[in-house]
Order: sequence, then structure tokens, then C-alpha cells
Amino acid sequence: MKNSIQSLLVLLILVFIVSNCKDEPEDNSVGNLNFQTSLYLSDGSTYSIGDTLRMNTGYDFNLKKFKLYLSDITLISGNTETKIQDVFLADVGDPSTGSFSQQIPAGDYSQLRLGFGLNAEQNDKRPEDFDREHPQSSFNQMYWSMLKYRFAIMEGRSDATGQLNGDTSDILNAYHPGTDSLYRIVSYPLNLKVEEGDTENIDLQIFVDQIFSAGEGIDMRTEAQSHSEKGSPAFPGDYHIAKKFMDNLAETARIQVQ
Repeated sequence: MKNSIQSLLVLLILVFIVSNCKDEPEDNSVGNLNFQTSLYLSDGSTYSIGDTLRMNTGYDFNLKKFKLYLSDITLISGNTETKIQDVFLADVGDPSTGSFSQQIPAGDYSQLRLGFGLNAEQNDKRPEDFDREHPQSSFNQMYWSMLKYRFAIMEGRSDATGQLNGDTSDILNAYHPGTDSLYRIVSYPLNLKVEEGDTENIDLQIFVDQIFSAGEGIDMRTEAQSHSEKGSPAFPGDYHIAKKFMDNLAETARIQVQ
């Protein structure tokens, strides 16, 4: 009789534990996030690749290409971090190749952290390590053996305001920052509530004129190109231009929840 009572008690305890587990299911609810990149000027106007921009630096700039690596894109909620992309190669401002969509856990997010460029581990890879579809594959033509990966490619033509017309006075601008020391990590405060089944939008706003006017500034005529070469005392190179480019980019880019 005593053994029967003990067995019954054990059974009741097991039933209680199992039932409690069923009453507290794991929360697996998800929502959707659209992450996009956009091109802006300081006055708030937007534009597209191929447009001619009236800069705040005294130059007009016809922007032909702007590709940018973003890495370790992470949403933060309290002590929980949700990485949404390891590495993303954006055609900045392009609605298709300058954006991505991702399912994320529902919840309240207070911060977004991302890297401009590639972290040291990513930058140490080679294009042949990846399939064609990967952002770091040789298909994207972002790798130079002399530099490793270019973190960004910005190219176009510029001239003094009102004088950009395709003649010999136009300046060819090409900025190709790279190397580990130019990687920049930025954290943005965020007020993002994602509910189950909802779709939220984050816009990374890049102010092109401020890349050239912030900090010490980049003169589009005398500092027209950079391939991140450090050079030597006899040949100083153009690394200082690439550094200003990445510093100003990281300092002036903004996040907008839409």
C-alpha cells in the first residue's frame, strides 16, 4: 500500500511538471524587416546613381557608382543581440541591390550596430573561398591582391558648380578605401517594435556631400582619387584620403525607421 502511494505521488509530480512545460511554450513569433540604403544631400533631397548633385562643397558631382560593404549588421534588445546579416554588399540607393529583407524575432529593439567595410576576419578571406552568389565572391570584383577587399567604390566626375559639362576641366573621381585599419563600427539608437507578422523598415541614409565636407573635408580636385596606398616618405600615397572618406562616412550616415 505504501509503495502504491509513493508511485502515485511520483506520477502526480511528473504530470505537474509536464503540464507546466506545456503552459509556457517558447515564443517563436517573428516579423519582417526591410533594410535599405538611400542617397541624400544635406538639404534632405534624395537622388539616384547617374544624377548630377549640386554639392555643398562648391562642386557639382555626377555619381556613377557607389558600392559599399556593410558587415555584422545586428539588432540589440536588452542583453540580446540578433545578427541579421554577416556581410552585405550594397549598390547604395538601388531599391533592389541596395536593400534586403529578413525575418527577425518579434520584440522591442533599442539599438542597431553595423560595420562600414569588412572586419579583419572577413577581409582576410579570398574571393575563391566563396560561391558566386556571396557578396565577397570574385563575381563582384571588389578584391585587389595588393589591397585585399575594397570596402567601398565611389566613382564619378566633378567640376566647379555650373561647369560640369564633359570637357577637359571635369575631374575623374575614384575612391576605393580598404585595409583593416579603415573598418568602422557604428551603433545607432533605435526605437523599433516588431510584432508578429508585421513588416518594419530601416533606412540607412548616406549623405554624399557630407562625406566630402565633414571633418577636414576632401577636396574633389586636389584629392580626386584614393586607392588606400600608404606609400613612403618619398611617395606619401593617398591613404589619408581613404581614411577621411571612411571617417566621414561613418560619422554622417544616419538610420531612419520608416
